[in-house]
Amino acid sequence: MKLENSSPLTVVLIDDCDLATAGLRSILTPYVDRVTLVDTREALAHPGALDVILYEPMGMSTMAASLLRDLQHTGHAHTAVFSWATQDQLPTPTARPHLSKRLTASQLVVALEELMSGRFTAAAAVTEPAPEPEPEPEPRHERVVDHDVLLTPREGDVIALIAAGRSNLEISAHLGLSINSVKTYIRSAYRKIGVGRRSQAVLWGVTNGYDGEAVVAAATA
Repeated sequence: MKLENSSPLTVVLIDDCDLATAGLRSILTPYVDRVTLVDTREALAHPGALDVILYEPMGMSTMAASLLRDLQHTGHAHTAVFSWATQDQLPTPTARPHLSKRLTASQLVVALEELMSGRFTAAAAVTEPAPEPEPEPEPRHERVVDHDVLLTPREGDVIALIAAGRSNLEISAHLGLSINSVKTYIRSAYRKIGVGRRSQAVLWGVTNGYDGEAVVAAATA
């Protein structure tokens, strides 16, 4: 048995899912001074150097089961279940230490060290899944109508008529303006409301409550 605070623990994972091994190696990278994860080929070549054998019993293939037996028989490593499944969900009852895949990297490292030192407790190595965070409420966009400050009254009338689907000629007729004046008001209004196309102006006008029909009614009253 290695002494505490000596060389890193040597660990192998037997899991038919390659992603599980890759994921474990990734999360243990910051702890290379405390835990070294070796692949199964290296573990078979040097079984006596292993400190801990982790294995996933859920859906274990015949080849994985054979590999587990070989490593157990040729070395003196501690063996522990490493699974998402809880103790009562495992395919066969086992008295082996059970480490949950829900453990954080730091929790797993501590559990492995305690397993080696004889201080391992099952309660410390099994954790319930963290509760899902509550989704952030969608921001509420209050409809803001600011005729006086954002647009001049005439610019507001032009945008209202655009939102109502009126053409420039129709706007000219309704408001008694020349076509050039209408175009000037459109350019200045577009600049203020931050749009570049008529379709965008229609959407902005509708969203902000500009009522073209009311403008028409007022002009003809």
